[in-house]
Amino acid sequence: MADRFDLAAIAAKMQSLIEAFESHPENQPPTPNPTIFFTYDFVRNTYNQLKAIDAAKYAAGDQVAQEAVTEVIGRNGFTHALISDTSGKMSIMMGGGPGSGPPNFGPEIKTKSEELVATDTA
Repeated sequence: MADRFDLAAIAAKMQSLIEAFESHPENQPPTPNPTIFFTYDFVRNTYNQLKAIDAAKYAAGDQVAQEAVTEVIGRNGFTHALISDTSGKMSIMMGGGPGSGPPNFGPEIKTKSEELVATDTA
């Protein structure tokens, strides 16, 4: 049987990460940093995917629910890779111009991303 993840704990960590993005100074209208904005949008979409999972079906071992959780876990890992990238390559993939370098996600987003990945692997 596959590992069981604490969906409520993951949701709480994701919500905390979303709040960190929402308060980030470079993610504010009218011109948010494109990489930060698109990463934030990716996290929100992933959170919505998590919230759509039927926790009771997941707990009962439903294959579709398990696959949905696996998808969320993978997306959270990708989010962490985006946030942790120091080469600038991920930034270009997410809307930054060539040579722009990685955005400054700041310590709060980086910490919350690390906490989320730790929850996903616990």
